[in-house]
Amino acid sequence: MPTPFPLDPLQAVTHADPYSYYAALARDRPLYRDARLGLWVASDPGTILSIMRHPAARVRPLAEPAPKGIANGPAGLLFGRFLRMTDGPRQACLKALFSEFLARQAPLSPSPDWSALAAGTGSASAIDRYPYAAPAFAQACSIGLPGAVAADCARDIGAFLAALPPAAAAASISAGHAAAERLQARLGAHLHDLAAGPAWRELRARGERAGLDPALLAANLAGLLFQSCEAGAGLLGNALVRAGRLGLAGELTRAQARELIDATLRHDPPIHNTRRFLAGPIDLRGQRIEAGATVLLVLAAAATAQPEAHWPFGALDHACPGRDAARHHAAAALRHLLQTGVDSIALAARHRYRHLPNARIPQFDFAEEPTP
Repeated sequence: MPTPFPLDPLQAVTHADPYSYYAALARDRPLYRDARLGLWVASDPGTILSIMRHPAARVRPLAEPAPKGIANGPAGLLFGRFLRMTDGPRQACLKALFSEFLARQAPLSPSPDWSALAAGTGSASAIDRYPYAAPAFAQACSIGLPGAVAADCARDIGAFLAALPPAAAAASISAGHAAAERLQARLGAHLHDLAAGPAWRELRARGERAGLDPALLAANLAGLLFQSCEAGAGLLGNALVRAGRLGLAGELTRAQARELIDATLRHDPPIHNTRRFLAGPIDLRGQRIEAGATVLLVLAAAATAQPEAHWPFGALDHACPGRDAARHHAAAALRHLLQTGVDSIALAARHRYRHLPNARIPQFDFAEEPTP
């Protein structure tokens, strides 16, 4: 029996198979107003790019540079410094600076020592934690942090991320503030360490020449880890499900793991939506979108029309500079997880998707839903 289409793009993120729906959306409804969601929806590549290019389209609401729950504390300060969460000349300067830093650092970085990060084969809850921790840990190693420090950073990124949802509990928010303080201090200390590697020294020197606050640079080093976390969790988790459906378990070669990751990006990508918040009106495709509106950009729909265009990694000014690194890290993390004996076939047979608005991330530890 065919699976019914989801009702809207937000429901599609957790749908069992939303890709026919996305293809229809990109083909038939490139731009429309969803009154029930209170959002404009853009779904085809040209429309999404037009909105991304428009100077009125911002990555955060003007009145809310950081989520309300963390705004008045260290986590809000850290979030507000991320280049991913800002627009304008400073964002462009930081993007160029950190893209060059990543390019300089990449050939200097050793492979992650996965033994420093528990894969957690003993329980479904531990397996659920691993797809979040592994990408941040691998990214921390790749920018030159020692293994133990990288593992600490991965844990703190997890605590910081848990503080962001509007429904986050007070204890989670408090833990997120503490984690943000540790990340800012730890990465700031490494940035100013005279023994830091050449890419770090060049980052520090170029930041000084540009007149950038060192705290801003340290925050965006944390931002590199943050940006890898949720998208990396979706990519690794969906690849694990794909491996199980294909009957793959135990040892994978590097080539097999990379092929599996690339197939996942094409057929079940981790990031489905992003948003733009309008500081002014936009006239597009014969329609006027007023200032103050929110536009949902359905990247997964655009990907059905342009499957090789890397839509899961964004586009234009806010395209992720770490696409190749993310693929490499996910393949290595998947190989490590399967080598520990995780039963990917059983996990693929019983999972659901976390109730997230943008990222498609499998969840393996959950209570069975009551029968109606």
